[in-house]
Amino acid sequence: MPANGEIIERAVNDFPKVQKRMSVYYILICFLLLFLTGCSKQDPVLENYKANMNQFFENIKVFDASIDAIDPSSDTAASQLLSLLDAMDTSFAQMASLEVPESFPGVSELAQEASSYMTEAVSYFHQAYEGDSFDAVLEDVARQNYERANLRLQYIVSILHGDIPEEIITYDDEDTSSDEDTSSEEDTSSSEE
Repeated sequence: MPANGEIIERAVNDFPKVQKRMSVYYILICFLLLFLTGCSKQDPVLENYKANMNQFFENIKVFDASIDAIDPSSDTAASQLLSLLDAMDTSFAQMASLEVPESFPGVSELAQEASSYMTEAVSYFHQAYEGDSFDAVLEDVARQNYERANLRLQYIVSILHGDIPEEIITYDDEDTSSDEDTSSEEDTSSSEE
């Protein structure tokens, strides 16, 4: 565990900034799910997904409040933070295992990626805080993975609202056709030689 209380205080104080964004997503997803409740014709997959996503965002809300409540000057601050992150990782894994309705394309893959990044983040946070001394480099890597997990969660919320973020649109089809044109030209020029 780090001996320096300032390191723990910085870590605990930085988490609410990220977690506050999670609270906004919670509100947005609740709005979406309320909207879908009025529009759905009792699709069991959709109903199950809504219930599970509501639970997921409730869990995120609890983690947010719990992280905010950690006393950074406490000797147990790091272990409390790590315990909450472990629980958050479990919650992300459960969210990633949900059966996603077909009306939300790409959400399943994004959920898997979010869960993987959260698992990486938690692993690096453990390494950063549980070693013989605090490792700032590992903590930075952990935070980067944590941000990646949350970014995917933002994408999921956008898709659930009917908006596909430009950042996740791929242009593989266009790239493939231009690669084929280039390779055809190369084949033609080599056969002429």
